[in-house]
Amino acid sequence: MGLLDTESGKRRLLAVEVPAVEHYNAGRDPEYRIVVRRDGTGVVLRYRLRPGNNDYLIETRLSASYPTVPPETRALTPLKACPHLLEGQTLCMWRQGSTRAASRWDPGQFTCVFAVQAAWRWLACYEIWHDTGEWPLPEAK
Repeated sequence: MGLLDTESGKRRLLAVEVPAVEHYNAGRDPEYRIVVRRDGTGVVLRYRLRPGNNDYLIETRLSASYPTVPPETRALTPLKACPHLLEGQTLCMWRQGSTRAASRWDPGQFTCVFAVQAAWRWLACYEIWHDTGEWPLPEAK
C-alpha cells in the first residue's frame, strides 16, 4: 500500500505537504520552484538550488512509507565524490541506518520542504568542502 493509496497519506499530502510546497514556491523564480509529480506509490519533487556559485538539479523522493521514513534526496547534477555523498548521488542528510528516535528526521515536525532546505544546506557544505577539503558541519554520530 502506497502513500497515495491510503486515506491518511492523501490527507497528509493535501493538508500538510501541498500547502508547504505552495508556500515555498510563492514568489520564487519559476526555474527554482518545486515541481511535484506522482511516481508509482510515492511522490517525487524536482527542483533547482543555488546555495553559492553553482546551480544543482535535485530530486527528493517521498516513498510509500513517508513520512515515517525520511525522504531520499539525490543530485541529478553530477557531483565530485565526497565523504557525505552516497551511492547514486544520494545526499547523506539523515543518519543512515539509525533508529527513528536517533534520526535527524522527525516526521511529526518536518515537511518535504524541510528536506529541500536540508538539501540546500548540504550543497552549501559541499561547495565549501570542494574549495577547502573540509566539511564545515560536525559528523552525524
